[in-house]
Amino acid sequence: MKTAKSLAFALACAGGVFAAADTASADAIADFYKENRFNLVIGYSPGGGFDRGGRIVAKHIVQYIPGQPTIVTQNMPGGGSMRALNWLYVKAPKDGTAMAHFHPAAVREDLMGGTGVEFDARKFYWIGSYNRDRAVTFVRSDSGIKTIQDAMKKEVVLGATSPRSGGGVYPRVVNAILGTKFKVIVGYGSTGESTLAMERGEVQGIGSWTWSQLKVRQADWVKNKFVNVLLQLSVSKHRDLPDVPTPLDLATSDEQRKLLHMIFVWQDMGRPLAMPPGTDPVRGKVIRAAFDKLMTDKAFEKDIIKGGLEVDPMGAAEVDDLLAKLYALPKATLDRGRTVYADMRSSKLSEATKKKLSGAKLVKVATKGSRTKIELKDNSGKSWKFNATRRTKVKVGGGKAKPTALKAGMTCDVTFFGNGGLAYNANCK
Repeated sequence: MKTAKSLAFALACAGGVFAAADTASADAIADFYKENRFNLVIGYSPGGGFDRGGRIVAKHIVQYIPGQPTIVTQNMPGGGSMRALNWLYVKAPKDGTAMAHFHPAAVREDLMGGTGVEFDARKFYWIGSYNRDRAVTFVRSDSGIKTIQDAMKKEVVLGATSPRSGGGVYPRVVNAILGTKFKVIVGYGSTGESTLAMERGEVQGIGSWTWSQLKVRQADWVKNKFVNVLLQLSVSKHRDLPDVPTPLDLATSDEQRKLLHMIFVWQDMGRPLAMPPGTDPVRGKVIRAAFDKLMTDKAFEKDIIKGGLEVDPMGAAEVDDLLAKLYALPKATLDRGRTVYADMRSSKLSEATKKKLSGAKLVKVATKGSRTKIELKDNSGKSWKFNATRRTKVKVGGGKAKPTALKAGMTCDVTFFGNGGLAYNANCK
């Protein structure tokens, strides 16, 4: 009996030790995040869907991270998210304070033999994706293009951010495999900039934009039939678009179907988030758990929907499984896909041209967070409105300055893609 009591006492003590250890570990994690800033890098410029989605994630996920750290969002545009991915793989801190939000099309560049790739997609510490995107290619209804079959007969000019973005890659893939005649114009800072170009008639349509954003952020376009949706850039259809084909629906051979599936299945990854390879496993697990809790948060979902997106999550394990299957595809299929990509890269794409507004009077400046909204009037009295962000190169009196240094009454020269979009340069005095 004495032995049994001693054993029970010993087990109770051991349980107390383990509980204390768990508490100490949890406290250490909370203390770490309380004392350290958490950085979320977004692979696009301000104003687009990835920027909105990334900022909404940052706003809500903090409550599920022990210690509730200060989360700082930073835009790192370039190469359709390639710059952000390379930074995440090579330079990002591995202590659990860095995460990036980027386009899955850029992740695919590793598998497809892309140039400038400094990462192995399988080695990222994956957090997951909050949505399985259904991107679409669409055109103005007055373009004369009603169906994807029309785009196989007549050239269609589309706008995109970069040659490696979804809008830059997917139309050219469809050209190469299915025989469409899309001409892609790249260089716009965000999808918001390219849609402004479409409204002005500079391009006829957009190479890739998620259906969820199109139907919410441009509801009038859909309701008033200002645009025709030609193609769903995915391997399965969105419930709203049962009659709009996917590339697989247009395939005429088994080889085409395999190739198209390999390229477009990446859309299932939708809106991914990852941390760098070698991330501290304990803290990485904490961020994964925070993300999983976020996916059940109704307030988060409400904000995501308000931002023109949807919540249809893919967890970290599912991302890892998808990548494992893609990298295990037959060599013949991979080689054919890489050939298609090599052919695309050998062709030079036209670049969108920025415009310049000279000698305009700055009449209003309003700053909120990292964004400054400015309003100017030109010599004819026309009003021009722009967003000035960290990406805007500002000069005041010939010296470098921040957007917050801009004041009403100044005279400015501004470069931009469209009224209402981002100001890329603002030289004021």
